[in-house]
Amino acid sequence: MEQAALAFLSAIDADCGLDAVLFLRRTGSVLASWSREVVRLDVVSVMAATMLASVDTLVESLGGPSSQSISVSCGDQEIMATKIGSMAFLFVIAPKTIRPSALRKEVRRLAAALTRGTAPTHGRLEESSRHPRVKVRPPG
Repeated sequence: MEQAALAFLSAIDADCGLDAVLFLRRTGSVLASWSREVVRLDVVSVMAATMLASVDTLVESLGGPSSQSISVSCGDQEIMATKIGSMAFLFVIAPKTIRPSALRKEVRRLAAALTRGTAPTHGRLEESSRHPRVKVRPPG
């Protein structure tokens, strides 16, 4: 997990337009995170894990299989959560100005970096031209 967390941090393209990207244990503990603005990681991480578990429980109670990934559209943002193995997941928050296909591609790229434990080359998302200050937080 430590190697994957390092690969995750080095794989993030701060200029691609994402608002936040978290690599979390299924329990909600943060393995690594990056956000454009300061966020309360204790709240975001626990709520992200709760959201993923809630959707899984809802789908399974209706007779469906657990999902590998989920997408939630809310206000001006899109949230995507993708399971990484059985113990962790990737949680991405992006503005709706990013094309859905470009966002899915970026999430797949980051998930691949976590799965392999190596950093891929950066892609570019198609988005509006905003580049606010970036803050990177290592795990811990």
